Amino acid sequence: MEGVRIDPEARTARVEPGALWTDVIPEAQVFGLAGLVGSSSMVGVVGYTMGGGFGWLGRKYGFHADSMREADVVSADGELLKVSAYEHPDLFWGLKGGGGNFGIVTSMEFALYPLTTVYGGNLFYALEQAQEVLDLYSRWVDTPPEEMTTAIAFMNFPSLPAVPEPLRGKSFISMRGCYCGDPVEGGEELLGPWREFGEPQVDTFRVMPHQETDTISMNPVDPMGAYTHVELLGELSQESIDKLVRLASVGSESPLVSLELRQPGGALSRPPADLSPIGRRDFRYIMFGLGFSPIPEATPEVAQRLQEHLAYVADEMRPYETGATFVNFLILGDWNPEWTRAAYSAEDWERLVELKDRYDPTNLFRLNVNIQPTA
Repeated sequence: MEGVRIDPEARTARVEPGALWTDVIPEAQVFGLAGLVGSSSMVGVVGYTMGGGFGWLGRKYGFHADSMREADVVSADGELLKVSAYEHPDLFWGLKGGGGNFGIVTSMEFALYPLTTVYGGNLFYALEQAQEVLDLYSRWVDTPPEEMTTAIAFMNFPSLPAVPEPLRGKSFISMRGCYCGDPVEGGEELLGPWREFGEPQVDTFRVMPHQETDTISMNPVDPMGAYTHVELLGELSQESIDKLVRLASVGSESPLVSLELRQPGGALSRPPADLSPIGRRDFRYIMFGLGFSPIPEATPEVAQRLQEHLAYVADEMRPYETGATFVNFLILGDWNPEWTRAAYSAEDWERLVELKDRYDPTNLFRLNVNIQPTA
């Protein structure tokens, strides 16, 4: 079930549940249109959307869940429902960020946006410059317009053939970003303070086709064992910057491949035009830690070290955390029922549980970031 159908006049795409973003992007680009893909195009569109969907176009266009127009859903009792803002609007609300808790989506329609090129990439600096880079980023991050989404990342690249030679086996701190304004060449002007800061060791910023935005986050395309942890931060103060430098820079001996702060704001922070259960929009950064591990049973010491370090980072950054999280970044190794609840406001959580009681009271759909019924 990997079908994709583009309606260029309505500027929408309809996908089946097995479709990846790699299936959608080339079809939409034929008509000069783009969807709100995340940091990797190797992700399933439907699952990504039902968890919220946050990518490089987010500050301009919002969460991808806000772009959902309708869906065909098989309910727990086997009924096929056409779900939209006009039919079963309560369920439509729950699908847009409530995960796969209320039914099986067999088809989904969502909005597309006119876009063929972006300006994006990374500026890689020596890890020894982490303090200065973070200081500059904290002063600069709120100056670009909503058309630009940015992140800052501590990177420890493995010595693998898939990693480009200038980065292979080395550690950096990088400022990464994506600008979707018109003209996209205007994105270079926004980097003025970084150009004045000094020459990076590697500079990959360029005008690129929309389908190449994967190169910004550089996520691996092959399946890999990983441990992750996510927290939402309320600030990037001087104290928190100092803490991050100690946790991930020179001398930290961090086993993580990446510790990244992703920038929300813009449309990601405003209430959507339609109702949505993504109620946690008051955070300033998403802190996402990632470590690769072989099969845990074969190398338990590696898995243990990664888990311990992720827990250590979370504990050290506790004073700057909001106590909330984001569904799309939760995986089974980093999930418990309390984390699911932390992704939503108290009012939205109560409404989501009511929906679960109504549409899936026996918790048939439970192999997910689960919302448990009250019964």
